[in-house]
Amino acid sequence: MNSQNSASAMEEPGVPAPVAGKRRSRPATLTAASSVTDAFVIVASATTAEAVRRAHALHAKADPEILHKLRVALRRLRSLYWAYEPLLDKNNCKLQREEFKYLAFAAGKTRDWDVLRDILYAQEQTRPSFDPLLRVIGQHRATALSFSRKTIRSAGVEEILHSALASARQQLDAQAVNVTLAEFAESRVHSAEKSLRKRVKRAIQPDHPDYAALHEVRIAGKKLRYLLEFFAPVLDGSHQRKIALLTGVQEELGKLNDLVVSESLLRQHSFQSVNPEAVKEAAALFAAQKKRRMRAAHKMLRDVW
Repeated sequence: MNSQNSASAMEEPGVPAPVAGKRRSRPATLTAASSVTDAFVIVASATTAEAVRRAHALHAKADPEILHKLRVALRRLRSLYWAYEPLLDKNNCKLQREEFKYLAFAAGKTRDWDVLRDILYAQEQTRPSFDPLLRVIGQHRATALSFSRKTIRSAGVEEILHSALASARQQLDAQAVNVTLAEFAESRVHSAEKSLRKRVKRAIQPDHPDYAALHEVRIAGKKLRYLLEFFAPVLDGSHQRKIALLTGVQEELGKLNDLVVSESLLRQHSFQSVNPEAVKEAAALFAAQKKRRMRAAHKMLRDVW
């Protein structure tokens, strides 16, 4: 979701949009004239509506793409609540963000198996020994999809997200925020940038790249990018270059993360009906690709920063 549509989510066919609350009407689009509180309500309402629509759509259709988009919406909400944490009850805000994180984790389980399957499919012609492994991976994927749907369905996503929005909105309405939206946005973006620079510095220090440090860069970069998109209408235009840079970094680190997660799935799950040598061969393939990606990511960060 880019900065121009952050205040309006796409409709999911057959899924009704949530009914608006009875509070005073607020502008539907974030502008330089928006208050800090109005900006939160605009962005949070749109992102919440997006997540709720995806959750409803998942009830009707077991589509991994719906799960992926739900996970993205939940991650964006986590970043938004982080941005507003200085104005909210810190303990409550932390609990909300942890709840969003768990729901995003549940939504992401199926995609992890899809990534593993797709990478091995690309090797299938030259490595026929992967065929039995791919069949078992398909079974694990089906189990993960069932888990994701059941977890999202039973969690009460709509109630959780609307309750979080109402609570945050009430807290913001109850206080006088004596800064402009532009000042608030610049301050929070600066904090996110500072956090990212700190993590990049840590990641590029060792001669041998460390995945945990690179993963922290990925998370911090994603948070900063979301904030830049949320507050784009009130930020300096130069931030658009940062979004493009962060998007490129995210793509590279995302590919590394896919390999790490895929290798972990192979090592942590049971493949009893598959020749152990095929599993070892697949794990070695991921380990080798991961090593190359880590070196490339390490070099990219050194070049960029």
